[in-house]
Amino acid sequence: MAYEDIDVAVIGSGPAGTSACIELAKSSGLKIALFETNSELGGIPRSCHIFFGMRDRKRLYTGPHYAQELIKLVRRTPTTIHTNAHVLNIRAETQGNRHRIDVLLENGLKSFNTQYIILAMGCCEISAGARQLPSRRPAGIYTTGALQQMVNIYHQKPGGKALVIGSEHIALSSLLTLRRAGVSIAGIVEEDSNIQTYQLPAKTMSFYSGFPIFKGTSVKNVLGAERVEGVDLVRKEDEKAFQVQCDTVIITGKFRPDSRLIDATPIERDPSTQGPFVDMNLMTSVPNIFAAGNVLRGADMHDLCALEGRIAAQSILKRMKARESPIHQNNPIRIRVELPIRYVVPQTIVPAHIKSHLFPWLYPGYSIQLEGTIQNPVLEARSGDKIIWKRSYSKLIANTRILLPVTKFDWDQVDEPIGIVLRIQDRNS
Repeated sequence: MAYEDIDVAVIGSGPAGTSACIELAKSSGLKIALFETNSELGGIPRSCHIFFGMRDRKRLYTGPHYAQELIKLVRRTPTTIHTNAHVLNIRAETQGNRHRIDVLLENGLKSFNTQYIILAMGCCEISAGARQLPSRRPAGIYTTGALQQMVNIYHQKPGGKALVIGSEHIALSSLLTLRRAGVSIAGIVEEDSNIQTYQLPAKTMSFYSGFPIFKGTSVKNVLGAERVEGVDLVRKEDEKAFQVQCDTVIITGKFRPDSRLIDATPIERDPSTQGPFVDMNLMTSVPNIFAAGNVLRGADMHDLCALEGRIAAQSILKRMKARESPIHQNNPIRIRVELPIRYVVPQTIVPAHIKSHLFPWLYPGYSIQLEGTIQNPVLEARSGDKIIWKRSYSKLIANTRILLPVTKFDWDQVDEPIGIVLRIQDRNS
């Protein structure tokens, strides 16, 4: 087997991975390699719509133009780019030795010995099978990603009339894609009694496009043998069953990190996301292996993923410059969450290293997401029986990045061995 020594291996060429390479290249002399499974760089933005690049590029792009901008910039660097490159495994060293990755390239199997690794594999949607969607598996059932590639890359029309299942932010993107393809919309189906995205744009699109939003409704069966013919729905409030005619079903949301590569490694997983556990510098539990972007959590905004890629790269450059011992220092405090909070990222914090920003929403930081939209909640941070911070909200929207103002926590009250737990309380309790 062929071997090659490099300094940094970046796995994944979406916004996080390409931005990490661009940042690393600012330090001359580094041997950087970027590995992408697909034949083209760019990740998910290649098949998306508008509102890309505001926080990292300081201007707005369409998804394809944003991807092309990052691709252009990374190709200007000395980064060695490998497309159609399938990283088979990571052989992580915990004693400060060089890590190894085995990669299936177009010309055969090759191993790379590397001092640093950045995991930037992104996320994936849960399939119809994994959701146990009742059907005979007819043609015409797509995830959002498959829909966007079909329409925006291959310029094909998926069907004539589509029902969208799920109401997370990505559902709005599915609606735009369907309209662009000339597909009429039969409606949106949401199991919860609340829409899981911002109500104004969802209701505006519903009004102008003339489709209903079925809240508090579940899918009983997808009809059709060879092709989707309709969907049987059940309204939970009164258990009333009804049918919606359509020939296409779009399954949206419920993203999870694409973290399969860490399965056979000592890298610690977050029990909530199943993505890698990271510290404030985005380093995993294994020294010199970092993670950035949606591999940490499932779907979040692309520009924040790009900024996390920069942070991971900057952390590597700082370690190289300082020649730090590859261990976690300064007794980091662990942060855990309780449902309905889905996760917190990063999962440890060193109070002395907290940075404050004048406009914190422009930067990646400590953030959480909820698994469902909640009215009038109180978000608390506790350490043992002590409340170190709390705040009341009129509403917290599901699957939306919610910043934690960690600078306002009462750190003097924190019991370091116990750490911090984040939980939601009813305002009336």
